[in-house]
Amino acid sequence: MTSADDSLTCGDKLRSLGQFIYNHERKEVLGRDGERWGKVAVFYFFFYVGLAGFFCAMLAVFMAVSPKDHPRYYTTSSRMQTRSNPVSPGLGFRPQPYTDNYLIGIDLKDTEINSKWNPQLYTKSLKQYLTVTHSQNRNKTKNNAMSGYQSQETDEHQSHEGYSTPFNIDTPGDCTPEKNYGYNDGKPCVLVKMNKIVNWIPEVGRTNEDNKEGKDPCPGPAEGIQINCHGEYPADQDSIGNLTYHSEGDKEGNSNCGTIRISQRFPYRGKSSRLDIYHQPYIWVQFLTPKPNVLINVLCRAYGANIYYDKKQLRGLTRFQIYIKTLSTDKTSL
Repeated sequence: MTSADDSLTCGDKLRSLGQFIYNHERKEVLGRDGERWGKVAVFYFFFYVGLAGFFCAMLAVFMAVSPKDHPRYYTTSSRMQTRSNPVSPGLGFRPQPYTDNYLIGIDLKDTEINSKWNPQLYTKSLKQYLTVTHSQNRNKTKNNAMSGYQSQETDEHQSHEGYSTPFNIDTPGDCTPEKNYGYNDGKPCVLVKMNKIVNWIPEVGRTNEDNKEGKDPCPGPAEGIQINCHGEYPADQDSIGNLTYHSEGDKEGNSNCGTIRISQRFPYRGKSSRLDIYHQPYIWVQFLTPKPNVLINVLCRAYGANIYYDKKQLRGLTRFQIYIKTLSTDKTSL
């Protein structure tokens, strides 16, 4: 026994499909006439208009209750603070032409423009970073006047030294663009800075853990947050050579540590406008005699009374590698 559908030919099925798409006798399209399609269209029109309005209203409420210049939760009230891990900043370094690469590798004989080993690549990266983060204030007043933009939040940031006063190291040694930051001579300068945390103020001194260890690479009284760089492993310590640190307010380089002085630049208050440029303090560390043709793992650590060191979570430190190539080896092996 066969069903009615089995007895239909292919032509009958096509005619049935065509009649469903458009029924000439009933004047229907896909089973609905014009009136019913109109009702469906009106319903979904108002439904999606209402849905879009609800979304915009909730977005407006969210924007109204959210601060414009900083996160709603920060420092001790944020997820950065836990019972076992107090708030503590990490460190960053420049140059970093490639954000996913921590290697500073230069070939003193490399002159290829697009080569990753050309010293000019790192010189250009440092120039770009300093121009973007420490020179935009010169055009800020001009941009405000041209755009007519001014706000209370911007006025407050203007009165903050970290936003209104450019950061400058008066005696940077060889760490200048005129001397190519030492890269052409195989004595690279690396900029080390603290990561920004809203409303966090560093404190001079040492943590209890540092005092218990009794090993202090920065002898003498501290005038701010001290930063020391060294080889991460014993082999690196033998290869890293001599270092010189250049800091704000120092008349000459320091062979032990660099210092970020605690001034009115702290705390970082966020930004309410793209015109608010925070001039982040930093130090220069120059590697004077790194061993050539050896990969050197460098660890830079900050010392302060409320800067906690954690190697696993990268708190209070930064890592990078240095490789000064002087022999004709394969560049792609690193």
